[in-house]
Amino acid sequence: MVDTPATVELPAADAVALEQAFAAARAAGAALGLPGGGDAPQTAGDRACWTLEPGSVPALDLDEPALQELGRLAARWQAWHPADALPASTGWRRGVLQQQLRERAEGRDAALDEAGREQLERELHHQSLYRFEDLPVAGSYWSAVRRHGEQTGLAGLVIPPAPLPAFWQLARIALTVAVDAQGELDRDRYRALLDGYHRERPLSAIERGAAPTLLRMAALDAWLGRIESGDADAGPDARLAGLQGAGTRVQSVWVRQAA
Repeated sequence: MVDTPATVELPAADAVALEQAFAAARAAGAALGLPGGGDAPQTAGDRACWTLEPGSVPALDLDEPALQELGRLAARWQAWHPADALPASTGWRRGVLQQQLRERAEGRDAALDEAGREQLERELHHQSLYRFEDLPVAGSYWSAVRRHGEQTGLAGLVIPPAPLPAFWQLARIALTVAVDAQGELDRDRYRALLDGYHRERPLSAIERGAAPTLLRMAALDAWLGRIESGDADAGPDARLAGLQGAGTRVQSVWVRQAA
């Protein structure tokens, strides 16, 4: 299975930092869904646009070194494309993820039964309580784990309208590679992912506290995606339900050298 190529677009005046990040990733041989025709964008008026390589869907039975490399790759990308590379925000604050999820959920509850609607509203309320003001931030994230040739890496770059928690990238990857359909966390796989990231950019104690909520947010994001595509059941989402009660278990898995 191969995904359709995706595009990412920015005002031309703000495109230099992303072009430089692509070039740095390409020079490092990073397994990322980089522009297929090199790193220079196509321009149209005051917009710059890149067509990104989608990669193919991998087998996700990755071993510990591969999981560590995914974590390391996530941290390296955030160094190549930091939060201050984003254009100046207009109207979006640190709660950009919560705002986007709330907007996506509007009107979607018609596809759910009463229990499903109750779970969705409860999770949206839980997420609304957090703004993650003190967390390290990132300027972009990759939405999927994909195979690029012989390497497993990341694909589907997203440029948000405002900086977002750097740990959001780890939460998205962890949901794919370390959480099963019932919301059970594979502790060894999760720790390997965290360890790889930590080797490049040390994780902090405050990120440990935020990890359960961001992992729940990743599950909510994935559930909303299935609702939008018509692929979700009417009832509650089992993976999100499992993570809603797993805060202590998630926090108990961490890197040994975290601040």
